[in-house]
Order: sequence, then structure tokens, then C-alpha cells
Amino acid sequence: MNSNIKNLLVAAGALLVMSSCSENSWNDMYLDGFEGGKTPTDVQTIKYTLTDADYARIADNRFNKALAEQNGVSKELAAVKTQKYLNAAIPAEEYIPNLLKDSLFQYFTLSDGSAINLTYNEAGELPALMVGLNAAKEYIVSDADYQIIYGSRDDYTAAFSPSHPAATNIPKILNENLDDATEGDYVVVNYNNSDVDPVFNQPDVPPVPEFTMSSVLTSDLGIDTEITVNGVVTAVCNAGIILTDNAGSILVYGSGFPAADYAVGDQVVATGTTTSYKNCLQLPYSDNLQKVGSQSYTYPAPTDFTPEMLLAAGANTNPVLAVYGTMTGRVDISGNYYNVYFGNREDVRGSIYNATDAIKAQLTNGGSYTLEGYFTQTSMSGDITNCNFVVTAVKAASRSSRHKATRSVTVPSVNLNAVYTFNGSKWVAADASVVAVNPSDYAAMGLTYGNFSGNQPAEYIPRFLTQKFPYAQADTEKYVVYKYYANSETTFACSQFTFNGSEWEDSMTREGVHTVTNQFVKNDGVWRLDPSITLNLPAGKNQPLSTWFFQACVDWVKDNVPDGAAYITSYGNNDYYTGASAYQGNIDLRPGSARAQNGDAYDGMSDEEIVALMKSRFENEVCPGVLSVLYPDLGPVGDFEPTVTINFYIYTGSTTPAHVIYKAVAKGKFELVEADWES
Repeated sequence: MNSNIKNLLVAAGALLVMSSCSENSWNDMYLDGFEGGKTPTDVQTIKYTLTDADYARIADNRFNKALAEQNGVSKELAAVKTQKYLNAAIPAEEYIPNLLKDSLFQYFTLSDGSAINLTYNEAGELPALMVGLNAAKEYIVSDADYQIIYGSRDDYTAAFSPSHPAATNIPKILNENLDDATEGDYVVVNYNNSDVDPVFNQPDVPPVPEFTMSSVLTSDLGIDTEITVNGVVTAVCNAGIILTDNAGSILVYGSGFPAADYAVGDQVVATGTTTSYKNCLQLPYSDNLQKVGSQSYTYPAPTDFTPEMLLAAGANTNPVLAVYGTMTGRVDISGNYYNVYFGNREDVRGSIYNATDAIKAQLTNGGSYTLEGYFTQTSMSGDITNCNFVVTAVKAASRSSRHKATRSVTVPSVNLNAVYTFNGSKWVAADASVVAVNPSDYAAMGLTYGNFSGNQPAEYIPRFLTQKFPYAQADTEKYVVYKYYANSETTFACSQFTFNGSEWEDSMTREGVHTVTNQFVKNDGVWRLDPSITLNLPAGKNQPLSTWFFQACVDWVKDNVPDGAAYITSYGNNDYYTGASAYQGNIDLRPGSARAQNGDAYDGMSDEEIVALMKSRFENEVCPGVLSVLYPDLGPVGDFEPTVTINFYIYTGSTTPAHVIYKAVAKGKFELVEADWES
């Protein structure tokens, strides 16, 4: 990533000084001749780098949202949250001030006169496709949608199939449900897809002749029992599967379980010794599963898990098998914890167990749902009984649905994501350059929660694209849409990647994202971008900021003035080309000292001429040269030319204040605005 550092002092000691004292405190302590007002409550000059949370706050700030809507760049603002950089449509000078005054920002209480040297990422113009995809919403195809597609509330399956393909039916679903769409909107559709058609109007599809379901999972089964189960996968979570035979169901559990390898309807032969965890009978996973085929599966009539029933289960001391049923309540989402609350009950709650990305995508915090699935085990959290539940389906909560037996048929399917866009009249599949990361892709990467976080997109996406497009040609571009988790929230993000002939590179990072540092100053209660710099250089020995600056002057003379070394004292910290003294922290304008150091250079000149020459050299030659070294990236911001004000002291037998002001007329080029040697 490119680095374009503005306004950043290069000396660590100088940074410490500037961060610990305000400008007025320097004036009050050292610059008696400078104008200084009343010191506000909390005036600071600090250095700060935006965090992921700050970018999210920039995008979520209500004032920024209103401004972006007014300017027609709401989608570009949304991109800031997921991409973690500003862009051409969201300039720092307009959108960062609202962050700095946000009560959630770390330094929002700073008083007038404070300055923040803010480091952040910014890019140029974002590709239009990328802008739209960063603002994508999610649509999860529901049971009601599948019912409409299959033309029946009862004889349907929760998946598209060869006779009811996704490509034909998804646009119909979106046109029906997203009637407020505008041209250029994008949506990521999450759905199930099966390679086989469901068969209705019969109790079950017989298994293939060579596979006969066992009847091992009976209520008499105990722990430490060697068993072989011929069963069907009836639920999948991130930590295992529910395996069902003719007698019952059991949780097959394993840390690091390869959930992406299994789907509902898989025929599995499992062997092992039963164990118990929190009164739940389990079969440990250790490569002891063999898939032999697949079939349809019709769930039995569900048990209605009431709070009383769950409390009774929590009191049970005998390990039991998994039980299919429904659980209705309010879902509370806290990070990766998904709990189900039953009204105002504080003694019992449901706990969604290792939910897949597809299940989590259907749940919103505070929403009420009827969850179908398998109750497995209980545990205690203080006085609350937690009841683990492996979810198979999510429905809007209703009293009738809790007691209604389903006749839907389950077929082997995979959970997929597809991207669609509204072209102004209808929903159509997104451009072929758009690639969505599927739930199974996250699982294959070992990402349990079905999303990226931190720097994982940069780490995983190049490998993902290499596997997905092994024959890509150089300069091929792909827009990768993925889920990103930060600050307790999961949103969609889009990154543009280009194949350079040997590997995939993040196009924006490679071509246009820069790290910059700019100064924001608070005056009259308002933060404004102002990269102007004020250096207050106190006189005296061992003043870090003064030593740093005047030593830079001495070094510049040595490196840039013909025979410059002749003007520099033997200690190397004082020159009499300008009088700069890193040792004393001032400009020494005594003509006698200048003659004593380099008499040949000043031969025949009066005292007044020597002083005038040293002042001129400092103003017009050395100081602009030093600023170019110290601030090589400081330059105009639009039409605004930032300034550098240097308050310092001169010594002529007594110590008096002086100042010079420069403006940055080009990047790293400074022009004198004002010099006052008699402040």
C-alpha cells in the first residue's frame, strides 16, 4: 500500500512534546511575547489512526448519511464501512468532521484549539459496479417463496430443483417482494439448490436397495456402547450433524467437523462408541462416517418445546437422544451467540447451537420466529437453563405453525449465494465478473461463522479465486462479494481483484488506496481539515522540539551550502550561516560570534550587514529548505495552501521572540509569507 504521509513529525521526541502540550501551554510557559488567550479545559495536539470501528461510524453517522443522500453518494458512503477507506465521493474534509464530534469517538470532548493529526486510508474514484455491490442487501428465499414456486403450501421442498430452477424463479421472487427497487440496486440472494426433484404424495421415498436404515437409536441406548448406525442426515450445524435412523436421532459431534461435506438427505453409515455431554447422547466424530448415497426425507410431526418442557429436560440426569420439534420465541443476537427468549421468562431460554451461515442469515436481532430442529442438551448459565437447539428451518412466529405437522419433502441440497441487480424494470443476474462467496466456501476455508473478519479477505480471496478460476487470463477482473464481520455486525462487502498473469491482486489497494495523514483543527466548536502547522520552539538547552528543528537547520547548511562546514562549530550543533543553535534552542544573531566562527566570510561587513545577511539566509534559503526535508508531502489541499508558522527566539545579548510564516505552494515547496524579528 502506498504511503502519503502529511504533516507528520519525523522525530519521536518531537512527537512526544507536541502530543503532551497544547500550543497555548507552550506560549504560557515560554513565549511571553506571543499572544495567548485563556487556556481551554482540554486542548491537545494528538496523533490518531482511524480504526475499523471509526470507518463504520463515518458510514453510519446520521449527519454523514444526510449529506451523502443530498449529494447522491449514499452507496459510496456505505462502501466506507466495509472497505475501510474513504473514496473520491466521500472526501475527508466533508465527512471526517462529523466523526470527530460523534460522542462515540474517543476524543470528541477536546476543546477549541485542539488538533488531531489523523491517519486514514483513502482511494480515488470507485468502479460503479463496486459501489453498487458494497451497498448490496440480502434476500433469503423463504418457505413461503418455495411454496409459491411449487404451487402448494404442503407439497413443496425448501430448495430449487431441476423442474423448478433458481435462474428462472429468483427474478420472479425478487420482482414480487422488492417492488421498491431502483435502477442499480444489488441484492445477494441466499437459497438452497438440489440436483434432484422432490417426489410428493407418498410417505417417503424408499432408500436405494443397498441401503437399509438401522433401528439402533432407541430410548434404551446408553453411553459407552459400540454402535453402527445406518441413517440419514436430518440437520447440519457447524459442529456436526443430526443422524436419524428408524428409531431415533443422535448428534454426531466433532471439533473442526467438516460441515460443508454434509447435507440433509445424505445416507451415512456411522460407527463408534456413544458418549454423553450435558445429558446429550453423542457419537464422537473421528473420520468414522461413510456417505453411501442420498435420499429425500420427510420430517415427523414436531414436538412443541414449551418452557416447562425444557425446564423438565434440564432436570433430567439420564443421557437422551436428540428430539425433533419447534421452539418459538424472540431471538437475541450478541456477537456469535444466538439465544431464544420466551416472553418474559428469565429461568429458561433456547440456545441456537453452532448455526450455519444460512440459518444465521435468516435471523435478525429482536425478531420473533418459530424454529424447527433438534433439541439436544441443556446447561446452566447462572440461574438460566440453556437448551441447545440445532436449527433446520426458520419461520415467522405464529401460534398455528407451532402445532402444524409439515408435509414438505426434504431433498439433498446445497446452500448458495447469487447476486442480482435491478436494471430499471426487472431483476436480472449480475454481470459475469461478479462472484459471490458461498457458505460452503467459508467452511472449506475453516471459517466457522460463515464470514470474513480482520484481514481475512486479503488472505483468503486470492486463493479462492485461484481455485475457482484456474485458467484465468491476465488482466481478468472479478468483483468478489462476501460477508464481513466487524463491530458486532455482519455486512456485505465487495473487493475488486485482477489476475496479473500469476496471481490475483486487490485492484484498489494496488492502484489507488493510500495512507494519508492530515491535521484537523477545532475552532468555534467545529472540526475542519487544516494541515497548517505551528511549531513553537522554546529557547534553552535540552528543549527537544527546538533541538530537533535547529539541528535540521545546521545539517542543511552543512549539506547544501558551499563550504558549509566552515560555518559550523566544532560541536556540530550550531551554525553561523544563519545563527541556528540546536544547543541553545535559538537563533544567535551576535555579529562577533559569526566573525569568530568564519571571519573570512564576513570580512569587511558591518555588524548590521552581518545580522541582515543571517536573517535573509534563514528566511529565504535555509528555513524553506529544511521544511522541504521535514514535510516533503505537505502541499495544497484543493485551492487551500496550508501554512507553517514557526515561533522561535533570537539571541542578541538578550533573548527575544520572533516568527516566520510559510505557505506550501506545491508539494514540499514553501514560500515565505511573513517574517517578524521584533515580535
